[in-house]
Amino acid sequence: MSEMHFDMGIGGTALRVNGPETWLAPLGAAWSSWTPAGEIAPWNVALTVDAGLAKPESPLFEAIPRCRGGLCVLISPGFQSEVDAGLGVAHLQAHPDATPADIGYFLRVVLAVQAFARGGMLFHAAGVLHRGKGYALFGVSGSGKTTAAHFSAPDPVLNDDLLLLWPSAEGWQMYATPFGKRRGDVRRASLRGLLRLVKDHDVFLAPLSPGQALGELASNTPVLSADPLWLPEVLSRWEALLTETPVYALHFRRDPTFWEVLDAELG
Repeated sequence: MSEMHFDMGIGGTALRVNGPETWLAPLGAAWSSWTPAGEIAPWNVALTVDAGLAKPESPLFEAIPRCRGGLCVLISPGFQSEVDAGLGVAHLQAHPDATPADIGYFLRVVLAVQAFARGGMLFHAAGVLHRGKGYALFGVSGSGKTTAAHFSAPDPVLNDDLLLLWPSAEGWQMYATPFGKRRGDVRRASLRGLLRLVKDHDVFLAPLSPGQALGELASNTPVLSADPLWLPEVLSRWEALLTETPVYALHFRRDPTFWEVLDAELG
């Protein structure tokens, strides 16, 4: 089986991925524009075929990451993997029936761990650039992220499901990722507000208490909130972000009128 490698990166992240061409060629082609900045040191990610593993019974994304102190494992029939933030390496062994989608999910886990180790966070949210400002619309599955992104047209959508948040001298930035649907070519925006989506018949903004906000935000921080040793730092990082960025509950319905409310309330 032929081997290949490609480099990928978003914001301050960088991965050098090595493995079978049948797994990596589709991902390398789809993500060819997601290249890291040259000065950023990459983590090495090794992918190997192991025909001795059981055949996969389900996609890898159904496996739950088990993390402790920056060491994360994903184990499921057909897969064995480890991500080590301390060493800056990751390895996945997979049955030959594994698919590029399985590999893509594993790389998403690796990016989540690396981003956090370097000061950022992956965040389950839709990112919209509206009037030059970035808004992250978040909530549990089914809360309406894709719906809200749809009704934000023609505003650019950095991603309708997963963003990278990264600190900078100008404040927190949100970056597009290749892990969902996008509209337009915007890859980065300054973060103006965090909006917890609530489907409703009325449209309005409501405050969130600090405790509720932290709980909601941490629960939408993939992979990291599964690590009991990193969870205090996850909460601390969100607390720091909230000193710069407001968070609200956005009650909305299936139309674009919520942007009128946001423009009136947040400018």
